Order: sequence, then C-alpha cells, then structure tokens
Amino acid sequence: MPKFIKKYTGSLIAWLVVVILSVVFLPNMSNLVAQKGQTKIPATSQSQVAETIQKHWGHGISNTMDTVVVFNNGNSKITSSDQKKIDATIQKLKDNKSKYGIKGVTAPFDNDATKKQLISKDNTTEIMQLNVTKKRSIQSVNNQLKDAVKTSGIKTYVTGGDILNDDFRVSTQEGIQKTEVIAAVFILIVLIIVFRSPIVPLVSLLTVGVSFIVSLSIVMNLVQYFGFPLSNFTRVFMVVVLFGIGTDYNILLYNQFKEELSRGKDQIQATIDARKVAGKTILYSGTSVLIGFATLALAKFSIYQSAVGVAVGVAVLLLVLVTLNPFFMSVLGKNIFWPSKNFDGEGENKLWSFLSNKSTKWAIPAIVLVLVVTVPFMATYKNNLNYDNSVELQNNVPAKQGLLTVQKHFSKGTAEPSTIYIKSDHKLNNEKDLNEIDRLTQQLGKQSGVKTVASVTQPSGMPINQLYVNDQLETLNSKMKTAKKGISTIKQGTKNSSFNATPLEDIGSSAMTIGQYLKNIQAMSSQTGNTNGQAVLTQLQQKMASVGQPLSQAQLQIVGALLQQSATKQQTLMSGLQSQLQGIASNTQGIGDNAKALAAQLKETQAKLKKAGVGLDKIEKGMGSANSYLNSLSNSQASDSFNIPESVLKSDTFKRSVNTYLSEDKKTAKITVVLDKDPNSESAMNQVDNLQTKVYNNISGTSLDHSVVAIGGQTATTSDTHHIASSDFLRTAVIMVIGIMIALMVITRSILQPFYILGTLIIAYISSLSITKLISSAVLGEKFLTWNTPFFTFVMLIALGVDYSIFLMMKYREFGSIDATPEKQIQHACAVIGTVVISAAIILGGTFAALMPSGVLTLIQVAIGVIVGLIILVFIIPMLISALIKLTYGQSDDKE
Repeated sequence: MPKFIKKYTGSLIAWLVVVILSVVFLPNMSNLVAQKGQTKIPATSQSQVAETIQKHWGHGISNTMDTVVVFNNGNSKITSSDQKKIDATIQKLKDNKSKYGIKGVTAPFDNDATKKQLISKDNTTEIMQLNVTKKRSIQSVNNQLKDAVKTSGIKTYVTGGDILNDDFRVSTQEGIQKTEVIAAVFILIVLIIVFRSPIVPLVSLLTVGVSFIVSLSIVMNLVQYFGFPLSNFTRVFMVVVLFGIGTDYNILLYNQFKEELSRGKDQIQATIDARKVAGKTILYSGTSVLIGFATLALAKFSIYQSAVGVAVGVAVLLLVLVTLNPFFMSVLGKNIFWPSKNFDGEGENKLWSFLSNKSTKWAIPAIVLVLVVTVPFMATYKNNLNYDNSVELQNNVPAKQGLLTVQKHFSKGTAEPSTIYIKSDHKLNNEKDLNEIDRLTQQLGKQSGVKTVASVTQPSGMPINQLYVNDQLETLNSKMKTAKKGISTIKQGTKNSSFNATPLEDIGSSAMTIGQYLKNIQAMSSQTGNTNGQAVLTQLQQKMASVGQPLSQAQLQIVGALLQQSATKQQTLMSGLQSQLQGIASNTQGIGDNAKALAAQLKETQAKLKKAGVGLDKIEKGMGSANSYLNSLSNSQASDSFNIPESVLKSDTFKRSVNTYLSEDKKTAKITVVLDKDPNSESAMNQVDNLQTKVYNNISGTSLDHSVVAIGGQTATTSDTHHIASSDFLRTAVIMVIGIMIALMVITRSILQPFYILGTLIIAYISSLSITKLISSAVLGEKFLTWNTPFFTFVMLIALGVDYSIFLMMKYREFGSIDATPEKQIQHACAVIGTVVISAAIILGGTFAALMPSGVLTLIQVAIGVIVGLIILVFIIPMLISALIKLTYGQSDDKE
C-alpha cells in the first residue's frame, strides 16, 4: 500500500472513531435548547429586573408563568348546559392544583369583576387565568394542562407568552428535521446531475455529514459545560451552511481532481495536485467564512452570538475536507466518477463569459445598469420589523389558536398583560402608601391605549367607592341630615307642649307623646352623640388632613362645640324628662290628690322644655352649618382621595387583595395593565416604555420615591429585545465586515478589491431584503419581516457570498501569468469559474429552500432572502467586478 494511501487510511479510521465518540457524547439537544436556548436579554433591562422581582415574590407563586385557559363555543353563545361543563372543568383544576402545578387561579365567576373581565361581551368565550410553576418543563406543563381542560362540546386552548415561545422551539426543532432530510435529498440529486455519477454525491454527503455530526457534538457539549451561546436557530444554520458550502467546496475539489486526471496523472498525484490547487481556494474561502461567523462571538445579543456555532462547524469542515476527501480520491481514482467516462475539465460558462466581456467593454454603462436595477429596491426598503414571536407559528398550533381567539373576543392585550413592579425599602400595607398606589393606578388608567388597570386598591380593575372620601362624606352627610331632622321634630314637640289648664285626661296623652320624644331623643343622642360626636370630628380631621385640606382651628371649634352641645343638651333633656314622667307614670293613681304639686311640676317641666327648645335651636343651626360645609367638601376635588379605615385594612377581604398585589414581605407592589392593542406591536412597545417613565414621574417626591420600578410581561420583553437587537445589529455587522475585509486583503493582496467585493455583497443584501418583503407580503400574507430576518440574511449572504467572489479572484490571480491584461484576465476567470459558482449557488440556494417546509416564518424569510441574494450575485458579480477591474487597472500590466 502506497505511503500516501496508508496515511489517509489512518485519517479515515481516526474520523470514524471521532464520529462514534461524537454520537455517544452528544447531549440531549431538545433539553439544551429548552433550558439554555431562549433569547437572553441583559439583566439590567426592565423586563429582566421585573422577572427577578417576580422570582422573589413569595406567597408560593415565585418562579411561575402566567397561563390562560380559553373556553370557546365558536360563534355561538355559551348555553347553561355548556356553562355547567366549563364550571366542572374549572372546579377540577381548582381541586387538583398540586397535581397540575397551579399556584393561583382566577376564574370567570369568582366575583362580579371577573365576570366583566373574563367573559366576552358576545358570551361566546370565557378565559381562566392561572399561575403555573416553572419547576417542570414548559412542554410537559402545556401537554398536561391541554388534557386537563378538555371539555365536551367546547373548544379549549392553553396559551400564554411562555407556552407560545416553547411551541416556537418545538416547531423549529421539527422544522430542522425536515430540513436535514430535504437538503440531503436535494444535494444528492443536484450532484448526480452535475457529475453524472452516484458515487461522488454519496462521498460528498458522507464527508459533509461527518463534519456536521462532529461539530454539532462539540457545540452542544460546549453549551452544556461551558455556557457556549445557543438559540433555536443554531442547529438549523449549522445544517444549511455546512451542507451548502461543504458541497460547494467538494464540487471545487472534485472538479479539480477530474481536471488533473484528464491530464493523464495517476490517482495519487491527481489527488495531491487537486488538493494543492483547489485546496488553497477552499482554505481561503473557508477561512473568510470562518472569520465572518467567529466575529459574531463579539456580539452582545445572545441570539446573534449563537450563530458563532457555525464557525465551529466550518473549522471542522475544513479539517475533514483536507484529511478525509484525499482518502476517497486516492483509493477510488477515476471510479469515483463512475459511470462517467468524460474527464475533461469544466468548459467555459457562456453566461458569465458574456457578462464579463460586455462589462469590461462598457464598464460605466454596466455599473449604471446594475444600479438602475438595484437602487429602486434599496431606496424603497424600510426596516419596519415584526417583533411578535407568535407569527413564527402556524395558525394550526393550539396555543396560537388560543391567542387568536382571545384577541378576537377580548382586548388584544388580555392574554398577555403587562405587570408593573414597584419595589420599596419599607412595607406598603399602610394608608399613606396605599393612597399613593391608588393615585398611580388611576393615573395609569387614564392613559391612551390602556384597557384596564388592577392593583391592591383596585383588585377588580375598578375603584371601590367605599374607600374614597367622597363616598364616606356622602354617608356622613346622610347621617347628619337624619340627626338634624330628628332634632327638628323634638324641637317642634317642645314648642307644642302646653300644660296650662290641660285636662287630666290629656295629661296621659301628653305624657305618652313626650315619652315617644324621649325615645327619639335617646336614639338620636346615641347616634349623634356616639357616632357623629367626637368620632365624627376626629374622622373629619383625619380625612381632610390626608387630602391636603385640613380644617382650620376655628372650623374645628365650631363643629366640635356644636356636636358636643347637641350631645349634652339631649342627655340633660332626656334625664330631666325621664325623671319627671317616670314619676307621672308610676303615680297615675294619685294624680287627683296631688294636682297642685303636679301643676307646679308641669310648670317646671314646661320651663325646662322651653330651655331645651332654645338649645335644640342652636344645635339645629350648628348642624345645618356642618352639613353645608360637608356638602361643599364632597363637591371639592379633595373628596376624590383614597382613604381606607383601619378596620377595612385588617379585614379578610382586603387581605386577599394584599396577598395578590403585594409581595410576601409587603415591600413590593404590582400593578397589572391590560392594553387595548397587540402587545407585540410597535405602539405597544412604545407605550410600555412610556409607562415606566410615567410611574417614575408620579412617585417622585412621594413615600414611594426612590423605589425600583420595572415592567414585566411579553410587551416589556419584546421592547427590550427590540432595543438590544437594533443597537447590536449595526455593531455586529460592522465587526463582521471589518473581519472579512481584512481576510480579503490578505487573500487578494489588494486594498481595493475587498471594497469591490463587499460593495457588491451589500448591494445584493439590501436588494434581497426589499424583494423578500414584497414576496412575503404577496405570498405569505406577512407584510413585515420578522425582527431577526435581516440579521441572519446579512450573515449568510455576506459570509457565504464572499465565497464566490474568492473563487473568482483566485482564478483571476491564477491566470495572471497567462493573460496579457487585467481585462483579459478577469474575462478568462469569469468564463472558467462561472459554472462552478452557478452550481454552488444552486446547491446553496436549494439547501436554504429546504428551510421553507419548516413552517417557521423567520426561516422561510431568511431562505427567500438568501436565494434572492444568490440570484442577484450570480448576475452582478461578473458585471461589477469585471467593470471595476477594468476601470481600476485599465490595459496596464499592473495587477496590484
């Protein structure tokens, strides 16, 4: 066995061992993506601060996710029979909380407020809100709840932000499996057509497959043990890039091998020479791609960083191509192309030859033509992106159906409310802080676009009238009016009482009348003296001080004196009259014998009644003044203030609200806000950002000043994603372009050529985005690109498109010693390399096309963008590069 073959046989055995080890030690990728593959936002972002607060909330609901159960009867109203079934399902969930990991339940018929909030106006849909633990995987929780809520004759769904994100993960993983199969079949068919042989395609897929399995295992182990960046897209982009460029490189290598064989060389020498010539181009191209993806490690955003896994794959691919491919070429020789007997090198490509020749002849018109075609697309492109992750899912996904049902029958924000957390350094379960929270709740409720606001003082999303000064004053006014009316009656009775010359038979009647008055006096004395006396005065003082309008000293004295005088006079009157009349009642038998004494007593009683009448007069006038003042106070702005009596504060009813909206240590309050718009829309994101500013402004200078304010929920998370993604895209793109440019300067040994190449790629990129947006709107019904489509399209087109430019420029350098002028040199290079580039573009485009059946919108749009970009590159590379070479170097021999 020749030494060369023996050497590469060792490589084959080594790679076989590595593959086996890679498979054995490959971690569970689905679990890894579920645990570590979610988009990571900096801990300082408001949504992450809110999530940290929620994890330490207490009350047994820390580290939970908000979940919505949807009951829908189509377009028909829910009947009483349907309601019984729904109620049974709800009760089953309540009775089995521990089984399903449920920490909190809010059902439609819990109270009047939940009826309004959780039952649609058309009575076709009801929703149930759950807090479910995150101790188990989201997928297992989702599956268990979906089974548990099934209700005969009713459509049921389980949805929520966490569940939708997890469904996106599952859909992506399923889409990747389809992509792998479709890509492999497509590449196999194309290679069979290109080489007219089944063996070369199988060898190519084998070598690329080895690089994929090994690199995937390396990346996943790095994720598991070293915190390597990972996302839903890591694996899928490793698949399409490795199979795409791996096949491209194999085409380049096997074409060179065929060409060396056609020159009469034996299989070992042909292998050595093919590896030397094509291997250099592959190494240069692969290095530029490797640098492009490696620079993504410098990104700050986790989802951008996750694409660095492709760099690991490219490194392994290059190693496999230069150590494993030589074994098959040297051992199989010409048989690798069986049954083909044609070993001639590639002929000239007519398309690229034509485009290059015309572009060098009319350089300026060629450049203008390219710009005329592409500039309109570039100029009309607007970077309006969709940050709603739910669009990634097809409408037949149950969680997506549930979300759409809620949005149709309720406010669009009902299924994904925002939660404002206010974390203070002191306990908040006191009147002063609750007053501030209530004031803030009312302010937020007045904001445009806000549907409902709920807090500890308004747990149902509506104010509780009894906890406001105006309602309390109204109750007090009513009691004061009743007391005044009673005093008027008593006063009238004293004036009408006359005992002079009253017949004896009338005395009993008068005595009974006065007795009744005395009962009234006693009742009113008890009400006015005990309820509206000092307690009333104290309550008035507290309320007026709490609203910033304390009673003056004079006012306090007047009201206090009047109330005290009322109580004293009534007690005196009652005592005197009761004493006299009790004697009358007990001595009726001796009235005739004691007429003279009785007349004297009656005169004395009459005098007392007159005196009491004068006192009652004063009391009546005083109470009239007090009523007027209280009426004026009720109509003032100060009466809108929140005031919670101590008895209510300590009541069991209010404690339930405290446990819901205040943390276990009572130092953090939360306010739940439901928007009336799509929570993932740009307007919703702007509104959430404004809400945080609004909260800070409202608590400034109050007892809540210096509190930590953070907003959690889907809208806040989307807003933070928007900010970090937008800022990091430009930064990462610049780093990537600079890295590739430096690599191109080394490869081309030129300063200008890298600018020509990257300029060409950027034109193709922006034009492809614009066209992709048009196609997405017309074909997919989505008028916006998803928020990560531009980034991944940029990475793929720049990193992979540079390959074809390097293929061309390497041939350009190779023909430097053959052709007399740069013009002829570039024409020759385009003609020879055109077929290879077009074949490579078809294979890479086909590989990306395999993403479309995945059903994931981002992958579909990226696939369209890359395919369109490759088509553009196939035409503009030979035109622009040839024209620019001609303008730069002219007819001179200076080839830089």
